[in-house]
Order: sequence, then structure tokens, then C-alpha cells
Amino acid sequence: MDGEMRSDARRSVELVVAAARAAIAEQGLSVSTNEIVKRAGVGPATLYRRFPSRQALLETILLEVVGELVAAAEAAAESPDPFAGFADLVRALAAAQSTNKGLSDALAAESDSAGHSDAVRAAFAGLRDHVRRITERAREAGVLRADLVWQDVPFLAGAAAGMSTRCLGLGAGKAGRERVIAVMLDGLRETGREPLPGSPPS
Repeated sequence: MDGEMRSDARRSVELVVAAARAAIAEQGLSVSTNEIVKRAGVGPATLYRRFPSRQALLETILLEVVGELVAAAEAAAESPDPFAGFADLVRALAAAQSTNKGLSDALAAESDSAGHSDAVRAAFAGLRDHVRRITERAREAGVLRADLVWQDVPFLAGAAAGMSTRCLGLGAGKAGRERVIAVMLDGLRETGREPLPGSPPS
């Protein structure tokens, strides 16, 4: 009987986490607790037995999503081709942001991290470190334009992710995003292009 109860409790937690992840991806970090429990098909008490607050649930989801991005970055870093690894990183960052509004919200506001737990701040710091190392590896290999700094990369990926799904009545979607990224990556290769204007992001 105790085993059945534990199994039911685990299933309830899984339902809440899955519903929260879907709702956050669609609506962003402002999604309500009521929306999450409605999607999960459980009562608020079930949510609060496992998560002491809405913020704790949001941070659980953020850690899961950022963890997946870190795993993608680690795979990119293992590529024997420095530029291919850099391209894989840009694609992963853009795809994650274009399909997850909550992640986009979190990345946009990450500099104001006072409300985040130490674990979330550490996850973002780890992701930044991967971006830095992969970018610098490609630049030092001479395959990435020398005036590109790693701080440029999140903005470039965010720009690709933020492209409208429709423009001038034309549909874009995933295929359109991939075309934009391909053009962007071609412009980032070290081929003697004009220097970048202005200063890099701080």
C-alpha cells in the first residue's frame, strides 16, 4: 500500500512538472499557479506539498531547461571542428529560446538575478562559461572572425530566436530560423570581412 502511495505521489509530481514546463514554455515566467494545476489535473495542495512556492517550481523548471542547454554546449565543445561546435552552440541557444518563452524571459532578465537561488545563478554562470570557451576556441583556431567576442553570441542567438514566424505575409517557422542562422554563421567566419562597428556588450 505504501508503495502504491509513493508511486501515486511520484506520478503527481511528474504531472505537475510536465504541466509547468509546457505552460512556462508557452506563456513565460508569469504563468499562474492555477494554470499549471489545471493543466496537470491536480489540486493546488498537491503542488504545494512538493514545491513550497511558485518560485521554487519555476526554478525547478529553469534548472531542467538550462541543464539541457549545458548538455548541448558540452556536446558542442566535443566537436573536433571548432567552427562546427560553435555553430551547434548557436543553433541550440536559438532553438531553445524560440520554443520556450520562459527561457527567453529568464535569459533576458538574468542580469537581475537577485531573486534567483544560488543553484539557478550557478547554472547560468556555467552556461556563460561554455559559451565563452566554445567561442574562444573557434576564434583561436582562426575559423571565427577575430573581432567577435563571446558576449556577442547570446545576442546573436537571441536575434535568430526572436525572428517573427510571419513577416510580410510569409511564414517562417523552424526552417526559416535555420536559414537565418545559416546566413548569420556564414557572416561570422574569419574571411577578411569588414570590422564590427562599436564596442562589444559588457
